[in-house]
Amino acid sequence: MENNDFVFKPLPEIPGQDDNEARVQEGPVPAGFNERFVAYVVDALPFVLLTYATLKIAVKAGLFRYSTGNEWMWKFLWMGVYILYEAYFSSGGRATLGKYLLNIRVRSKDGGDLSFPRALARALSYFISSATLNLGYLIALVTENKRALHDFVAGSRVVSIRERSDWANGLVLAASWGMLVILTGTWLNNTVLKITPMEKKQIISAYRTISKLGKLEMIYLQREGHYTNDLRKLAALTGNVNAVRAELVKNLEPNTLTISSNGRRFIITAKAKNWRKTEVQVVSRIDAPPPPLIQ
Repeated sequence: MENNDFVFKPLPEIPGQDDNEARVQEGPVPAGFNERFVAYVVDALPFVLLTYATLKIAVKAGLFRYSTGNEWMWKFLWMGVYILYEAYFSSGGRATLGKYLLNIRVRSKDGGDLSFPRALARALSYFISSATLNLGYLIALVTENKRALHDFVAGSRVVSIRERSDWANGLVLAASWGMLVILTGTWLNNTVLKITPMEKKQIISAYRTISKLGKLEMIYLQREGHYTNDLRKLAALTGNVNAVRAELVKNLEPNTLTISSNGRRFIITAKAKNWRKTEVQVVSRIDAPPPPLIQ
């Protein structure tokens, strides 16, 4: 028996449930940048500390003599250990310590476990992400599924396996930005703010120049019985005032030389001609004798 009036009608909506809550998300949630960054620091920091600690122990034990080349060789050795650590614990469904603590895992692009060769390629690609001024890491903020450059190279993605509370998310955010500030400051101090060999040479030249003025102060003390703050008198002791003037112009920042003296002590300060104008100073090591009492 046929009934042409029989049709299926949609069920009524459940009160209080919107479309977003009713929609089931396919697959795990991509891990955010902050939790990935905290996990990265937790994993990498012990290897950095071990590199320098074991280097000192090895040099002290006489395994090799310290040199810049040997230091880099030791660093590359520990980098290799770190790469193997990352590759092994990022493959086969395993997790590094940092990822374990943050409840995140590395998976292949299709959601399965990452193979060891791909995990090794991913770990080696950290150097590519770093070589691009860390932009390889930062693109995880804007790419689909929050994938970094090394994820694209290895065909991987990082996912969260457990939802955190708002309090825990706030803690991860604070830890991430705190670590980022510390690492950025360390990088600036070791690169932008680090004194270059050329700057060091300029600072040394400035210090040598005012040290010569300090020696002239000692000569003046022997002749006159006291120190002076008169540069012309000090220059006259050399018998070549023009040479003194030329050296001051060559090695000192203009209008920064100061000679302070009360007769018994002196302080000579100036600034080197490097871009940050580093201050150098020479002080008297011997006090001039006090003037005789008038009777």
